[in-house]
Amino acid sequence: MQNKINGKFLKKTGIILIVAICFGLACSASLLAATSVKQSSTQPASKADPIEWKNVVEAAKKEGKIVMSGPPGENWRTTLVDMFQQEYPEITVELTAGPGRNFLPRIRQERKLGKKLWDFRVGGTDTVIEAKRDGFLAPIRPLLLPEIADDSKWIGGLDGLFIFPDREKKYIFAFNLYLLSVAYVNRDLIKESDFKSISQFLDPKFRGKIVMLTPTGGASQKSLGYMAFMYGENFIRELLSKQDVAITDDNRQQAEWVVRGKYPIAVGFVPPLLVPFQKQGLGKNVMAMALEETVIPTTTGSGSISLLEGAPHPNAAKVYINWLLSQKTMIMLTKNTKINSSRTDVPIVSKGLAVDLEKLSKYRDCDTEENSEFLDRLLPVIKEALNK
Repeated sequence: MQNKINGKFLKKTGIILIVAICFGLACSASLLAATSVKQSSTQPASKADPIEWKNVVEAAKKEGKIVMSGPPGENWRTTLVDMFQQEYPEITVELTAGPGRNFLPRIRQERKLGKKLWDFRVGGTDTVIEAKRDGFLAPIRPLLLPEIADDSKWIGGLDGLFIFPDREKKYIFAFNLYLLSVAYVNRDLIKESDFKSISQFLDPKFRGKIVMLTPTGGASQKSLGYMAFMYGENFIRELLSKQDVAITDDNRQQAEWVVRGKYPIAVGFVPPLLVPFQKQGLGKNVMAMALEETVIPTTTGSGSISLLEGAPHPNAAKVYINWLLSQKTMIMLTKNTKINSSRTDVPIVSKGLAVDLEKLSKYRDCDTEENSEFLDRLLPVIKEALNK
């Protein structure tokens, strides 16, 4: 009897022991898997295969050139052309500088004729968002080397709010990021205490003192979009129809007018164009208007790059794109243009326009495709007000 009892006891004990061992092994496996996931997430980004990359560079050198459209300004050219060709002298950069609003009609006409002449566009996002809708862009994200596509290197990550403004998160790469300066003001003529809120644009004392780049596109339209978002469409009607706003298509002329005081308030201002004047000791008190509003707009300005579908020099374009988005190039670009990068490992050059990484939720990115659609709805209001 005692032997039977012991046998049953040993059998039960054996089963319990087996279950315990299996449970322990399962827990160990789960713990190991969790540890592996944790370790993999903290590992540095992988590097490109050196042999494969060497082949791309060699193919790029055989192509011999890249054809691009980009923003105006010598400080942009210094980086986009001169610096690249110092590093890759075998690849010629053909840069046509000009605003995006002139680039898109040209592309449309060329495509009608079956021509694909451009590799990529560097500039604002509004034009290339339209180009994407027309089917003129190719995804740029697959071209990024692992060290460039490292999420930790970009504010908010590649799938966050700021880096890819297109819905698909793969066509338009925004490499600059800073607070949108709805207005630049010559503070030698207008004190900060007298003009510190967007709502004051309608103050009669500023009538005839405002100059704006053509507001049917580009930076001016984005600024008007932010005003409409904050204060409504009627605010835009009042501003454009009653404040005697001077309109120009020449951003260099606008910069000079503001510096010399002909028009001390500027909308759609291009900050890098201020640099040559400041080197001469002029315009040192022309500065971005600090906003008192609760929602703060951000922009990439002219700092985005997009790849054209059917780019004639695909290898050279790949080399250029990864060169441009590297930490080394971004550091030099920010120094030349005085515009902050969207890379997390590039020093801030304009502290007053820097995004606060602890308060990302308070910003409104004015370069997203959704905001572009908002601007499309606002465009008839702008045109109507300009005709009054």
